[in-house]
Amino acid sequence: MGIFSLFGKKERQPVETPADKSSLRKKREEVTTRPESATNSETKTVQRKVARATAMKIDAIESEMSSEFVRPAPSATTLSGPATQAKQQQLITPKKTDAWEPMTFQPTLPAMGSTTEFLLNTETSSGAAVALSASEAAPVIEEAAILFANDQTEMVEHVLQAAIAEDALGNAALPVWRMLFDLYQITGNRTQFDTMSIEFANKFETSPPAWSESAQREIAAPLIAPAGVTPSMSFSGVLDASIVKQLEKAQNLAEKSHVLRLEFARVTSVDPVGCGLLLSILKKLQKSGHDLILVGALEMVGKIRAILEVGRRDETEAPWLLLLEILRLLNLEKDFEEASIDYCVTFEVSPPAFVAPKNKVTMAADEVPLQSSSSNNFVMPAVVDGGTDKLIQGIAAYSATHNPAIIDCSQLTRVDFGAAGQLLTGLAPLAAKGAHLEFHQVNHLVAALFAVMGLKDIVQVVPRKS
Repeated sequence: MGIFSLFGKKERQPVETPADKSSLRKKREEVTTRPESATNSETKTVQRKVARATAMKIDAIESEMSSEFVRPAPSATTLSGPATQAKQQQLITPKKTDAWEPMTFQPTLPAMGSTTEFLLNTETSSGAAVALSASEAAPVIEEAAILFANDQTEMVEHVLQAAIAEDALGNAALPVWRMLFDLYQITGNRTQFDTMSIEFANKFETSPPAWSESAQREIAAPLIAPAGVTPSMSFSGVLDASIVKQLEKAQNLAEKSHVLRLEFARVTSVDPVGCGLLLSILKKLQKSGHDLILVGALEMVGKIRAILEVGRRDETEAPWLLLLEILRLLNLEKDFEEASIDYCVTFEVSPPAFVAPKNKVTMAADEVPLQSSSSNNFVMPAVVDGGTDKLIQGIAAYSATHNPAIIDCSQLTRVDFGAAGQLLTGLAPLAAKGAHLEFHQVNHLVAALFAVMGLKDIVQVVPRKS
């Protein structure tokens, strides 16, 4: 569902100018200074009493729940501590002693030839056969790429470290090192990244890849949750006082994971009490530094608007404030400004100021606007691990009007093995019709998977520079 259909607006709107923003602010200031009509004083007194009663009900329910969230401890994949660091250093640069014997790299997957024969004729989750193309990559690269596609990050680290320690990679040495650097960047392992940087500079006599704090904020979150699964809480039916048990469960999940997925796609309607409770939880999650994945957030905006009327004061401001909070979390500043004026007109008070969220807040992959307004490129989601039909349709639509079609993969961390097969099957017809697709800023782990799958034969894969 598009954002414009929710707000009843046409999809083409004039570009907002600084004068427009100035006009909006002036209008809000004029509304806040409007004198209260004496004829409605009695009605407003009754409304205030009802509002206080509703607020007390929300407070009473909240008091039964814990007041604050605790930021989860660092992920188990992040290694730290003197003992662990010493062990990590040993894995990368084993010291030779009298009893030391060179380590021979042993693949942990079944034997693979250039065509990765053990995976031929396997099927993806959609039932389509995946035929792997011949790959010129070293077996360790193929193995690490497939393990990472299946979210086996610890095994990937072991395989790459063992191959580096053996030091018999030949021309494959640089790609293997880059894959391990990307793995540490994705999993947030700064300690090992820095240790490797020193070894890399000594071995290759060139500057190592630089750690990126901005990239870490963008790409680390999807892989922090245990076993690669983001804890989620799904809401359905009426969003009312009955959601208190679900919110308590969400709080427990938030104490164990830095990322929380909240699903609202099955919510049919909302009431003021439910809005107040959800608003409180969202604010606490922001305060505790959690990253959020909001599924069906735009639909929730529509459900909230359905119970609001400009100029009508209900028993509580909670639905209005929840509407503004969701728009703020989704970083929809213009929609926030318009809704804040309606709020201002209704309650004759100054609305909350727009402040962009400090933590990462995203929608589901099929809800995210996939075209970047800044670069005009098609933007891939952080993880491609499910059905790819909508993604392929989006790329097809984009390639129809762009030649070449630049696919921005700077936020892409991982592509599931089955999903990679679906991409190959879905994009091959586009390439056959002459579409020129370029995947830019691909991390080296995903680039290796694209090579193994044969995707590089139908699209141009440009790995990120490091």
